[in-house]
Amino acid sequence: MSNSLKGVLLASFAGWCWGSMAVCAQYLFNSCGFVSSDLTTLRLFGSGVCLLLLYAISAKSNIFAPFKDFRNLRDVVVYGIGVLLIQWTFFKAISVSNAGTAAIMVGFGPLFIIFYFVLTKGRKPSLKEIICLALALVGVFLLVSKGNFQIFDLSWAGVLWGLASAAFGAFCTVQPKQLIERAGVSFVVGWGMLIGGLIAMCFTSPFNDNAQWTIPAILAYAQIVLFGTVAAFWCYLKSTEFVLPSISAILGSFEPFSAVLLSVIFLNSSFNTYELIGGTAIVANMIILAWPQKNSAEKDHLIKPRKIGKKNGH
Repeated sequence: MSNSLKGVLLASFAGWCWGSMAVCAQYLFNSCGFVSSDLTTLRLFGSGVCLLLLYAISAKSNIFAPFKDFRNLRDVVVYGIGVLLIQWTFFKAISVSNAGTAAIMVGFGPLFIIFYFVLTKGRKPSLKEIICLALALVGVFLLVSKGNFQIFDLSWAGVLWGLASAAFGAFCTVQPKQLIERAGVSFVVGWGMLIGGLIAMCFTSPFNDNAQWTIPAILAYAQIVLFGTVAAFWCYLKSTEFVLPSISAILGSFEPFSAVLLSVIFLNSSFNTYELIGGTAIVANMIILAWPQKNSAEKDHLIKPRKIGKKNGH
């Protein structure tokens, strides 16, 4: 399997995991009395704890050891704050406008990353990236609108908060590059989630008195933590070792596609022609980006995995 295909599959799987998380979150909101702020805190904290435990077991190393280098402590705190801000600004965009507006604005995340490389690296976006970005934006737009283009209340507040969430998402894709090279993906995601969750606890209680912790609710929360967060963020950052961060971000558009498809399967939602076209556009992304490319000049911008012994699982 080529490195490009590995990166595409990892980033696409991350999008699917995020989409499945959205379905479980919808169930918790609608049927179990959960609220978004509490679930965000529980999600980040629980995911951080689980991933650090897995890191300690698989790597057989001290989870605090990388903090001997102050740069690691500094960078992981910044990453944790960034992850928290992604969640907070996204929910803020929904609260002041609607979910459709928020989803469309977040879809501009890959554009921020492409602009970043243009400005800092002097790298011009390829025709393939431009085409895939257009397909991603069209696909996301059709999936969240369902063809009803009048649902979008594009207030300036909703647009700005949505763009802020996209910008933080782009930042958290590019920022941990050197940290991942030094300490590994599991360390970065685990501590980043835990720190983000601890910071969130300073502003909101992680437990809602109205939340109903039934067996299905516990299973839904476990899915959000294990797949919708731990697996998703790990695979997403891991993919940047094989493909450009801009490509990983474009493939993140699989999130709304998987959310719609899983909603049809498990929540009896409808799936109309516009959503089918949007889903087809997003699947086309995967095919185009996975196509072998002879030019290897992009390798200089990939994240290089750190050199470690056999005991570490990275």
